[in-house]
Amino acid sequence: MNMLVKEAQPALRAAVRMTEKICALPAVATQDWCDLAAAALLPVDQAGIAVVVIGQIDEHGVFVKNEATGVAGTYTAEVTTTVGRSQSATNLSSLDANDVSLMRIKTTMAQARELSWGPGVLAPSVAKVTSIDRTHPSASAPTGLLRRWEGVKLGGLVLAAAGIGPDKRVLAAEVGLIGGTTAQLEQMTAAVDAVASSLAKRAIMAIGTELTDGSMWLTVREQIILKHLLLGKSVKDIAEELGRSPHTVHDHVKSLHKKLNAKSRGQLVARALGHVEPIPAAVVVSKTTTGAAEKSGT
Repeated sequence: MNMLVKEAQPALRAAVRMTEKICALPAVATQDWCDLAAAALLPVDQAGIAVVVIGQIDEHGVFVKNEATGVAGTYTAEVTTTVGRSQSATNLSSLDANDVSLMRIKTTMAQARELSWGPGVLAPSVAKVTSIDRTHPSASAPTGLLRRWEGVKLGGLVLAAAGIGPDKRVLAAEVGLIGGTTAQLEQMTAAVDAVASSLAKRAIMAIGTELTDGSMWLTVREQIILKHLLLGKSVKDIAEELGRSPHTVHDHVKSLHKKLNAKSRGQLVARALGHVEPIPAAVVVSKTTTGAAEKSGT
């Protein structure tokens, strides 16, 4: 039993770290949401690259619509300390967002016509996770998938998908391990399998279950202003701190109310913290139109 517990510890540790990051993801749709989701799936103690895409696929894994794509990565750096005796140690560092490998994988995924691995039809919050061991001579993978990761020294790939709405809408993730062993790949696969459903639920909370074109996702400037609003600051205070005119800040606040479908400051804050499920704008318009028609007797 002790041996089994010891072998399970790395996967458990990774799952806990991933869960912490998933819980910290924005509760609203932001333009960098998929990038942050990808970062949440990175290996704990091993260099890797993760890519996350939200979109609609058919039962064969062919994209009907690609809504958003994000990527994140880490690399192993040699760190030398001079405190006391000089010594070196390896440390994981984040890859720059403009790193060539990251940008190539993100672009290829965003333009992909298919996943090249069909997860099938998945109900909301239901996940499917598999892996490919690139260190094993007999390991095979779809050509399209390998082309996406061309140039990256893969030890293995963890592939995950989870339903986040009707009409075959999914959150799909690919986590590439740089080097590593079969045991590390198995541990990573187990960790991703443990958190995939939680990531899907967080995506549903932030982005909803309906297909989007991204126009209602928060911009970087809106995210900054929202953070100030969550601290209870007034429009005037925010304008002074950001060096903007109150009129400009007020326009951003109006946009936040519209995008988060909030009718008051309290509702806006509650939605931003994930305490209130928003009513889709389309539903609000539909109800308003219906109500007006009933009053007019049409």
